[in-house]
Amino acid sequence: MRLGTALHTHVLELSRWDAEIAVAPNCDRRTKAGKEAFAAFESDSAGKTVITADDAEVVMQMGRSIMRHPGAAMLLGMAGKAETTHMWTDATYGLQCKCRPDWLTDDGSIVVDLKTTRDASPRGFRHSITSFRYHVQAGWYLHGVEQATGKRPDQFIFICVETTAPYAVAVYAADAEMIERGYQQAMDDLGKLAVCKAADNWPSYSDQIEPISLPAWMTGASGQQQQAPEIETY
Repeated sequence: MRLGTALHTHVLELSRWDAEIAVAPNCDRRTKAGKEAFAAFESDSAGKTVITADDAEVVMQMGRSIMRHPGAAMLLGMAGKAETTHMWTDATYGLQCKCRPDWLTDDGSIVVDLKTTRDASPRGFRHSITSFRYHVQAGWYLHGVEQATGKRPDQFIFICVETTAPYAVAVYAADAEMIERGYQQAMDDLGKLAVCKAADNWPSYSDQIEPISLPAWMTGASGQQQQAPEIETY
């Protein structure tokens, strides 16, 4: 998460880097001098996102890779603003809502979302979409910008950059089905939130003793253990 935050700042709000990101010094904290140097660093960097020098170098290389991608460079070269906040009251449930796009073009036509990922290939990023509900984010953000500004953006575009060398980049525009399904899921979730808030009741899982078995990928139809699916953890 710290790597992602640092990348967002480097690519989208570079002028805020010194105010928001602190790069930890390479010092031996087993020594008195090292402990003192690191204590001074911690005092100076209070409230900032702290990353290592190695991570800072990775962020720089990821940023260069993004700007070498023609599609990504074109999008981020358009007139726009980073991290704009949009608030509205939902007409159905009366709840206060908010979205905060990574990048919104000044004409309001394109929302750009910057993602770090282990695998930016179409297959890999589809897995990330389903695992982290990026389709819900896409549908919610387009709806939210429209509610707050009166203009619905035409596109929601992901800029994806891998977190390991050579820091490959891919750019994907969410299609109409992804946007619609994501919006419907977001509204279903909003409805559940409204019910829970009204009742002041926040159920989680079953309150009964339930049976549980191994996942299907471990057993398979033949009963032989199969390879676990790969899941991103950042």
